[in-house]
Amino acid sequence: MFDVIDETTEQNLERRLADPQTVKEIARLLDRLESINALFTMLESFLARGPEIADSINGLVEVLREGASSNQIGNQVTLLFTAGQKITSLVESEQVQSLLSSDVLDPESIQLIGKLARAMRQAVNDASDPALMSKRVGLMGLVRLLSDPQVQPAINFVAALARHFSRELTSNA
Repeated sequence: MFDVIDETTEQNLERRLADPQTVKEIARLLDRLESINALFTMLESFLARGPEIADSINGLVEVLREGASSNQIGNQVTLLFTAGQKITSLVESEQVQSLLSSDVLDPESIQLIGKLARAMRQAVNDASDPALMSKRVGLMGLVRLLSDPQVQPAINFVAALARHFSRELTSNA
């Protein structure tokens, strides 16, 4: 982008990078980089829909010009403002704000939920297999499953989840 950086600019940059507050802000920015990228992606998607939005507005203007009564327009505008107020109060609610600031929407959490959903779909498919449906699993079968290398990661996951969840439950008590 820049072929030449003059000495004053370079010195200014070095001075600013030496400031602990600047380093702190850069680190904070880097920590939020994934969220910033997601916001830019959403903004790009919104802007890409610009022609579609403009067409919708033009269509609305045409409908209004074709003679909707002023009473109908008033009712529609009232409904639109009411919907906007409800959406605003929902987004500003303590529950939604708590959800947005929690780890639930963290990309790693979402990926984990995706993995869990895929595993659940596969388990449902496997369990609905007629050959498996007729097969009974007894106590000894469960004990054999405990040593199955394919089952071990899930058992370790459940044990770790139980430990961490217990800590969370007792720390917030």
